[in-house]
Amino acid sequence: MRIALTYNLRRDGSEACAEFDSPGTVAAIAEIVRGLGHHVTPLDVTGSIPRLVAGLRWIRPDLVLNLAEGERGPFREAFYPALFEQLGYAYTGSPASTLALCLDKALCKRVVAAAGVTVPAGELVRDADHRLPYHLAPPVIVKPNFEGSSKGITPASIVTAHDELAPRVHDLLARYREGVLVEQLVPGEDVAVAWIEGVGVLPPIAYRYAGSPIYDYALKQDVPERVAVEVPARLPAAVTAKLYDAAARAFAALGVRGLGRADFRVTPEEDVVFLEMNPLPALGPDDKELYAASALLGKSPGELFAAILAAA
Repeated sequence: MRIALTYNLRRDGSEACAEFDSPGTVAAIAEIVRGLGHHVTPLDVTGSIPRLVAGLRWIRPDLVLNLAEGERGPFREAFYPALFEQLGYAYTGSPASTLALCLDKALCKRVVAAAGVTVPAGELVRDADHRLPYHLAPPVIVKPNFEGSSKGITPASIVTAHDELAPRVHDLLARYREGVLVEQLVPGEDVAVAWIEGVGVLPPIAYRYAGSPIYDYALKQDVPERVAVEVPARLPAAVTAKLYDAAARAFAALGVRGLGRADFRVTPEEDVVFLEMNPLPALGPDDKELYAASALLGKSPGELFAAILAAA
């Protein structure tokens, strides 16, 4: 097949580019897919939409392998898949409606909660005039509602007293005008469950770190070496079963297709609490945990991409 590999190029280390792909990531993925016998043309979607459309028409792809995260706004992850659909191109991953839903953390949690999965108590604050959720007992966490890669999340995101809430919310709203989420802080460890259509649910992945109660932006982007990734997560069998059940419910309720990763907190009481859904999980060579989890099922990176392409 002729495949257009669409992505946003990570040009620097700024927060604005945190979710974008490096040249090394693009080259590595293109090589894996070429190894499956396909003709792959990388295409950076950033910037001019007419240039992007012209590029697609020149490539004439049978399929778009989409990694693009979008540049701005609450619809950013959904924009390019919606454009591909309107242009008549098949593409990998979830439909645009699912991508938009999952990027809205507050709405995403409401949908998942309705499917019977535990979520943290919380409230979306859209502007400075919004009444703050003082009914939530501290500690709470204040974070952007429409961002990924832990953007806007620092140790200061944790609010331990009611009189700290308003300043923190207003400070974050000045940077993330679409809205911020105030949520009950859930103690415990971070565990992710990935799924590949045609392969199934992968073994759980645990992220362990010291010196911070949350997996914040600095840990994820600046000092990832301080995070110990455990594959598979060493968890009691009953907890793993709870994770699989909660993940399956979340994937189905949100309409995730092709691939996705559900993030949870496992509390000291061994409860499983849904945090967020990522329908565009990182697939680069530096994101070894997904490949390590799939290897436990006997699947190579090529077999993972073959499944993603087949699902599309």
